[in-house]
Amino acid sequence: MGSKPHAKIISCNSNSEEVCASAARISTTAGDAHEIFENAKENSKNRSLIEKVLASGHKSLIEHAVFTIALRDVSVFVEQFFIECRLASFTVKSRRYVDFSRLGYYIPPELEGEDLAFYRRYMDGLFEAYGSLLEAGVPREDARFLLPYAFHSNFYCTLNARELGHLLCEIQYGRGRGVPELQRLAEELTGQLEERFPCLLPELRQTRGDKPAGEVLPLRCSSDKPVLLTRRETGAVALLNAPAEPLKLLEAAFRIQNPGMETPFDLEALPGARRPRELEQLAYSFTISDVTLSGVTHLVRHRMQSIVVPPIQSVDHSRVILPDTVAADPASLERYQRAVEEAHSLVLRLHERPALENYHYYFALSGNLMDVITTMNARELQWFIRLRSCSRAQWEVRDIAVELLRLLRQSFPELFGRFGPSCFVDGRCPEGRLTCGQMAETVQRFKDLR
Repeated sequence: MGSKPHAKIISCNSNSEEVCASAARISTTAGDAHEIFENAKENSKNRSLIEKVLASGHKSLIEHAVFTIALRDVSVFVEQFFIECRLASFTVKSRRYVDFSRLGYYIPPELEGEDLAFYRRYMDGLFEAYGSLLEAGVPREDARFLLPYAFHSNFYCTLNARELGHLLCEIQYGRGRGVPELQRLAEELTGQLEERFPCLLPELRQTRGDKPAGEVLPLRCSSDKPVLLTRRETGAVALLNAPAEPLKLLEAAFRIQNPGMETPFDLEALPGARRPRELEQLAYSFTISDVTLSGVTHLVRHRMQSIVVPPIQSVDHSRVILPDTVAADPASLERYQRAVEEAHSLVLRLHERPALENYHYYFALSGNLMDVITTMNARELQWFIRLRSCSRAQWEVRDIAVELLRLLRQSFPELFGRFGPSCFVDGRCPEGRLTCGQMAETVQRFKDLR
């Protein structure tokens, strides 16, 4: 259960240092791009040049160095921290399709004695309940709400050196500085960079003053007993901001992109255009209240948005989702309630154990709830709604997408009346053998959505 988390750089683009040095030279050096790169090969001044340009504040040159990191058996808390880096790409082992009952959980190596036994008791109890729900036929995507935020995650992360530097600094000196597991992973990656891309190391040593002590947010429990909320009580969406004159913005963008064109602006054709850059001019901000920690992972994987997510350390341990599949079966409901109540009773005792209270974020359940706020432009909304309003999407994020679409149609029906799942937009289902088989009903439902 307590295997060591590990982060390994498994790929880096070839000649990354020479490429970055060439980028540093190209704006001030004679010769074409090919010649400059050839001259950079085996040039002993490459590293010092890169470090000098970085020190002057011009950091875009290191975006040409790209790394892929394999993260093995890290906690899902670490996964959530990583995937909030929007300028990176991630592929994560799915909790909807994979049975996690034997994949283990993270154990802080500092724990020992009674503290370690208490920690194991909490985690093992939830994993046992998760397994029993699977045996009872509860879908994995619903049983996972019992998984504690210490459970093991495995994923790939690809990002450039500038974003990697930002991530490591955020761990060492920012939001991650109070999390030992993150600190160890950052040290591991920094050691690998000494061989792979040492010119990034001076950036990581710019500590902005003395390194502050880690701050641990206090444990939050709003109730002495857990509060279970149903599907209908969670995932409320509120539209906070929308363009005042969206049609005028779209037409202005169309005219600028098509100078001299006499053709009238065709709003109806815009959503199906090959390059609908005009849609990027329309920005919409909205809040989502009471979304689960699992649901947050579905949201943040959409990279082209500005999303604000509270730290996992601030989650209210008392509030937990109750999925319909569990509520519908008395035996599963009893098992789920008992597991949540037992877990909550142990969380309330964490203040008796300071060594454990510092790690209270690992005691969060995947079904705990939080509020988020995000801003997306209409082009990203088109993609988000196409994927997430489909019946193949997980039900929580699907409810959010459909409710968001309903609000958008009220705000600008001429455009968003054409948004929906692929079957509604394109007249065909792309899911193949995984299709829901209810295309006609789905299309009609989205025609009627107001």
